[in-house]
Amino acid sequence: LSKDNQRINQWRFYAGQEHTLGKDWGLNYGVAYMTALDNSYQMYYDPETEAPLPDNNMQSRRREQTLNFYAGLSKSFGEKLSADVSLAAEQYHTDMWNEWSLYPVANLTYLPAPGHILQFSLSSDKEYPEYWSMQNSTSYMGAYSEIQGNPFLKPATNYETTLSYILKGKYVLSAYYSRTKNKEMQTLYQSPERLVEIYKCFNFDFSEQAGLVMVVPFKVKKWLDSRVTAIGFRYRQKDSDFWDIPFDRKLYTFVLTMNNTFTLSTKPDLKLTLSGFYQNRAIQGIFDLPRSGNLDVALRYTFAKGKAQLTVKCDDIFNTSTISTNVRYGLQNVKNHYMKTTRAFGISFNYKFGGYKEKKREEVDTSRFK
Repeated sequence: LSKDNQRINQWRFYAGQEHTLGKDWGLNYGVAYMTALDNSYQMYYDPETEAPLPDNNMQSRRREQTLNFYAGLSKSFGEKLSADVSLAAEQYHTDMWNEWSLYPVANLTYLPAPGHILQFSLSSDKEYPEYWSMQNSTSYMGAYSEIQGNPFLKPATNYETTLSYILKGKYVLSAYYSRTKNKEMQTLYQSPERLVEIYKCFNFDFSEQAGLVMVVPFKVKKWLDSRVTAIGFRYRQKDSDFWDIPFDRKLYTFVLTMNNTFTLSTKPDLKLTLSGFYQNRAIQGIFDLPRSGNLDVALRYTFAKGKAQLTVKCDDIFNTSTISTNVRYGLQNVKNHYMKTTRAFGISFNYKFGGYKEKKREEVDTSRFK
């Protein structure tokens, strides 16, 4: 028997300022501070006597603080060239870590001729682990599987650069490189000491991708509007302290997507959308992910002068989204077979009332809660 609870007290404070300077210069700067207190516990009891089992219990009071300073500049150089750059410095502080990280951002857009656009971007971001995954806790999924927390997890930092050429505002060819330091990922490990599978989150040394992206939209008269996206990339993940089997894995793979809209009739306004996705093999730590894909279809009827819309759809027609993963690495030998049904049917009706504008509200970020 078990009982667990999570309570997060989180405060955010921020202040920022923007200035429009002369000669098309812009300036922005600010500071943000976040503090969080994680009060969580997990208690285990004997199923027959309901007496506490203190050896398995966990109770924490974990504090986390983040301090971020940022500043940026923007400038337009005539009608052909524009640029904006910014830099943020962030301190992440917990009982385990006290580190500073830099997050640069740069965007340059150049228009050499009408219908031709060159864009260069450098972006950076961070991803924080879930609060519960950072607890020194153990949860049991059955007699032979358990989930262990990792108090030494730290945020992952991602840096990505992209060079894109856009023709006529719709044809896109891009080359990109992305590197994530301390990539956090949950992986499986078969213990050599006892009959159990351990699921635990680790910070990999890094995870990186380098690839090409091509986007090609096309039309066939007035009855077909399509868009094809092809991505080919090299994938690499490395972790030098993963249990007793450090790894450095590489893979070349590709992804294809297509979205098609067929105009069956204009009076009445009847359209059929058919969209598909296909991904070749992939890796996730020591996991091997097989080929996957899906096909979705929807029939849309629009009437009442465009205000009303009736949609009938089926997602994942062939029920191919669910994949079965494998591990064949070192002495690890695991095959998981999943039988989840992802095929779904639905019907929806929408009506637009004149003059209504939805108010935009900032939602509470609950991505790190379990």
